[in-house]
Amino acid sequence: MLEVTKARAYWQLARFDRPIGSLLLLWPTLWALFLAADGWPSPHVLVVFVLGVIFMRAAGCVINDFADRNFDGHVKRTCQRPMPSGKVSEREALGLFGLLVL
Repeated sequence: MLEVTKARAYWQLARFDRPIGSLLLLWPTLWALFLAADGWPSPHVLVVFVLGVIFMRAAGCVINDFADRNFDGHVKRTCQRPMPSGKVSEREALGLFGLLVL
């Protein structure tokens, strides 16, 4: 059960539970891909860019929480996030960030 709790904390740290941010970044990316391809881009290119948007947005959320780690615990809206609540350590957050940017 501990692994499920840790996985859930990583999921929340990367904001995979809140996909609206990825969707907002995906729209201009898809638009640019379709314009550049003058129609449908190849499936390979489409998959690479969609995954890139999702993982880079997640990496941005993780590194932002790492940067704000000393402030988020003092703010009502952010004090329950994985890092200030102690569910994810600084080292774990940096490890997740590294994995996401690979």
